[in-house]
Amino acid sequence: MALRNWIPGRSKRVEPKAFFHLHLISDSTGETLTTAARAAAAQYPNWQAVEHVTPLVRNEEQLDEALAGLDDQPGLVLYTMIDEALETRLVERCKSLAVPALNLLAPVIGMFDAFLGDTRTGTSGAQHVLDETYFSRLDGIRYAMAHDDGNLPDDLDSADVILIGISRTSKTPTSIYLGQRGVRCVNIPMVPGMELPEQITRLKKAKVVALVASVERILQVRENRLRAYDRDTEGDIYVDRASIQEELAWTRRLCQSNGWPMIDVSRRSVEETSAAILSLLSANK
Repeated sequence: MALRNWIPGRSKRVEPKAFFHLHLISDSTGETLTTAARAAAAQYPNWQAVEHVTPLVRNEEQLDEALAGLDDQPGLVLYTMIDEALETRLVERCKSLAVPALNLLAPVIGMFDAFLGDTRTGTSGAQHVLDETYFSRLDGIRYAMAHDDGNLPDDLDSADVILIGISRTSKTPTSIYLGQRGVRCVNIPMVPGMELPEQITRLKKAKVVALVASVERILQVRENRLRAYDRDTEGDIYVDRASIQEELAWTRRLCQSNGWPMIDVSRRSVEETSAAILSLLSANK
């Protein structure tokens, strides 16, 4: 009979997750590989991936080291590798252990080859060159950090987008993520009793976007934040449901009077919220 976890005080049993080993091997940073693998793994909520990530594998010694754990921890192998000799070595090793292996970029590159009819460079990490896009992203990150939480309010016209919202609506992580995409983003907190910078209503370039969420979502995040600092939530207006409802109503009134779009982040990841903002910016060009 399978063992089950029992949590005192609850009326039902909680099934433990099953685990599997996921080996991610890349000849570049591994960012693309890890993102895609996690997106796929998220489709199986009853399973938990134990990740073994090995980036920058560019010679046989590094590859052999990355594959060393397969004997004791077999599972799935996902990889991105341009060097054909290294890929052959990886595939043969996985076959000898009956471990499934997949080159994540192979179908994509195959489609490009067929469509473009051109020769690929065969360069590992070719997307990470120090070009204009790279420096634009670097500037975006620095800009977001300098203009976080309402800092430098007199410099709003240099922004591409200004995020406003009440506390715990994911303004900072969204602005940093947008910065990584080369977007100059300011985030300004909406605090009851405090006016937004006057300049925000007469911007020439920057677009203002408000982030909102459900009362339940904001309440949950705020309570968790207070507990993290060992603060009592009882009687604190910061986690008062009626106060949160009024803060959100104030946000909606302000957006309606100024024609600012709102994005509900209740069920959105930072990446999804950022994609929605980028779509607004693109439509506004």
